[in-house]
Amino acid sequence: MDDLLGPYQRTRARVSTLFLEATPDDLARTVPSCPDWTVHDLAAHLVGVPATLAAGNFPSGDVGEWLQGIVDERREADVDDMMQEWTSLDDAIAPMLQGMGSLMFNDVAVHEHDLRAALGRRDHDALEVDAVVTCTLSLFEQRLQDAQLGAIVVEHDGRTWCSHDADPGWTLRVDPWESVRAINSRRTADELRALPSDGGGDAYVAVVAAHLPLPEQSLGE
Repeated sequence: MDDLLGPYQRTRARVSTLFLEATPDDLARTVPSCPDWTVHDLAAHLVGVPATLAAGNFPSGDVGEWLQGIVDERREADVDDMMQEWTSLDDAIAPMLQGMGSLMFNDVAVHEHDLRAALGRRDHDALEVDAVVTCTLSLFEQRLQDAQLGAIVVEHDGRTWCSHDADPGWTLRVDPWESVRAINSRRTADELRALPSDGGGDAYVAVVAAHLPLPEQSLGE
């Protein structure tokens, strides 16, 4: 992929503004798509992951436990301090965003809208469209190949994005924001099946669920 630092920085700027404008009550709100976390916990996650990786602390066992440990370590951290720390990490973040490190950009891009939902500040235009749709789709290339499935394609307003070079197997006819939410497991299995699309079916629902567990109940977005 092309350089993701610019899209990452622009996404981080929007997310940081939301955190800095949040009241103490806002910070205590539960994030609907991440019900084990508060808004403050989400800030700890987004700052703590690059900071922890930059310090050379990589997951060596259960990734979920590693991620939760990062959040727990910053439970009492001041949000203003965390946002300043986040912007200080660019020299470490830039090389991380290459290859599989693109997961880190995808993470902050998806969590931006988890945060917006928690705060009641939805904005479907707050999206680095080409970067995030391309990044999201590319994460499924190997899983689709392993399952001997065709590509996931997004078509909207005369534009097309594709997971990889293969015949289409599931073509989503939705806007970029909806495609990113859906493919990143912010939709139930029934909601995925009901999306305007060609192809798809249970095999593709299973691929999305294998990437991240699907919600059992609609997020009502």
